[in-house]
Amino acid sequence: MKSYKRQMDLHSYLLQEDFEEFCRESYGKIQIACEFLGIINDEDYENFKERCYAQLEIDYINSIENLTIH
Repeated sequence: MKSYKRQMDLHSYLLQEDFEEFCRESYGKIQIACEFLGIINDEDYENFKERCYAQLEIDYINSIENLTIH
């Protein structure tokens, strides 16, 4: 049982880290687009993640599903 719990904890940690990376990449893409368009985006990463959390979560889940379907 402990081994299973450790595996689940590790899996949860890896998903959490992967989600964090996904969020940072999404924020980076928005920053690049704003710079390209000459828009000053003064929103920091933490505020972006908080404001867009629900959509980021949906996009992340969809991206995982797209990887596993192929």
